[in-house]
Amino acid sequence: MRFLLAGAVSLSVLATPAFALGTGDKMQAWAAASPAEKDALLQKMDASGGASSKASVRSCLDDTAKAPGHSNLSISDIFKACSEQAGKENI
Repeated sequence: MRFLLAGAVSLSVLATPAFALGTGDKMQAWAAASPAEKDALLQKMDASGGASSKASVRSCLDDTAKAPGHSNLSISDIFKACSEQAGKENI
């Protein structure tokens, strides 16, 4: 019985992603995240407005993550600014 319990716990730990990008994370986490993690977070944050808007927001986030002095800014704050900028570009 203990073996089954230990196996179940081990399996659940292995199946859980080691790193999940979240809205409260800092831009340094965005810079280190995989493309799949970035896509999942953008979907979660609902970057609506079509593929070009989503691509524009993602590009803005990527550029901001590379900019000196921006690593400690919140992803959600930068997302909001990038979304607003993408909305203005689409007008």
